Amino acid sequence: MIFRFLVMRNLVFALLLSGSLLAQEDEPSSPAEADLMALVEKINTKFKAGPPAGDRAEFFAEEIGAFTDLRTKYAGERSEDVAAISLVQASFHAQVLEDLDFALTVLNELVEEFPGTEAAGAATNAIASVERQAQQATLHERLIGAPAPELDFTWATADGLTHLSDLRGKVVVLDFWATWCGPCVRSFPQVRELTEHYAGSAVEVVGVTSLQGRVHGLEPAPIVVRDDPAKEHALMNDYIAKMDINWTIAFSEQEVFNPDYGITGIPHMAIVAPDGTLRHVGLHPAMPHDQKLALIDALLEEFELPVPEV
Repeated sequence: MIFRFLVMRNLVFALLLSGSLLAQEDEPSSPAEADLMALVEKINTKFKAGPPAGDRAEFFAEEIGAFTDLRTKYAGERSEDVAAISLVQASFHAQVLEDLDFALTVLNELVEEFPGTEAAGAATNAIASVERQAQQATLHERLIGAPAPELDFTWATADGLTHLSDLRGKVVVLDFWATWCGPCVRSFPQVRELTEHYAGSAVEVVGVTSLQGRVHGLEPAPIVVRDDPAKEHALMNDYIAKMDINWTIAFSEQEVFNPDYGITGIPHMAIVAPDGTLRHVGLHPAMPHDQKLALIDALLEEFELPVPEV
């Protein structure tokens, strides 16, 4: 996904700074660490230039080969710093290149070759994460181009909106969220900007949530409204006013962590075409504004609908 590539631009460097897989000193503690940090810096430099226009594997061909060269160079050593080379390589392939199969191969080799190391422990945890990511990616692939799973709305700020299918004929941007979700709330300015850009057009932005039994953000402590949907709906009106929400908000019968959309975390943005097919899933509302516009404008053009002027 476009957003995943962008937000992961510092993932490898962050991995070096987290925990103690590599020394937290001004100078590298070993030649292996020095070589790995140099490679990470090279990758980050490329990231700063923006995502590749074409094939990522081709774009990063030199860096892919450099990881292999480093593992060959230090093949006879069994230190934490050498193990970290494989761990960062696997992270790079999983998160940047989205080559999950190769990432799993590297992680399993790491566990086998570096038993008892901190890196091997991290790799064991990462294997489970990558396997889940692979399952989610498979689901997303099946969803794209298929009819968008129906959403049944029990309450909405838009008059008469009871089903997602009611919006057929428009590009629908679904933003799955909840009041307790900090990243969701922090992305409100971007969602507001998107809504303003497409005001009066054939684009509908819908913030989809579900009954949570509590409402955050209105008072210092969450307001508990368990088993009282009417009160939660009423408080949502107050929340909308306080947060200056200018897009449609709707409660769905389906949980906000909707498995039909492959949602394992929020915020989670999906885009539905005017014909009701799901075209994009797994996006983040805080992805760059121009990239969201590109995805939406492409659908407007495909269905010969007016595209707002920038």
